[in-house]
Amino acid sequence: MKISKIYLVMLLAAALGMIFFFGGGYLKASGQGLIPFGGRILVVEYCCNGVAITVGAPRPGRFLITSGTIIFPFYNVFTPGPNVLGTALPAGGTPCFEAVAFCLVPLPVLGIVSQIGSSAF
Repeated sequence: MKISKIYLVMLLAAALGMIFFFGGGYLKASGQGLIPFGGRILVVEYCCNGVAITVGAPRPGRFLITSGTIIFPFYNVFTPGPNVLGTALPAGGTPCFEAVAFCLVPLPVLGIVSQIGSSAF
């Protein structure tokens, strides 16, 4: 009787561990809060704290490329025209400061790009 209770406790612990691991614990936390985006670059705006790109459909928005962004080949993210695909972290109130008036004009962005890749042209 005592051995069957030990097996039951071990089975419940294993089932609970599998639920936490596969059902929303560790694996989901790694991608939590990322904003996927993708489409053609419509507008590129140079800022004091990075480069703001406006991406068109199918996943549109204005995103900020900073020095911490991982850019994959073909490195074609600084001109309008190429298609891009990437992920961004929510901006959290960090705007792109336009270089026009001594970096005082804030330009709202949807997110700060964590990684981005582009097409060749």
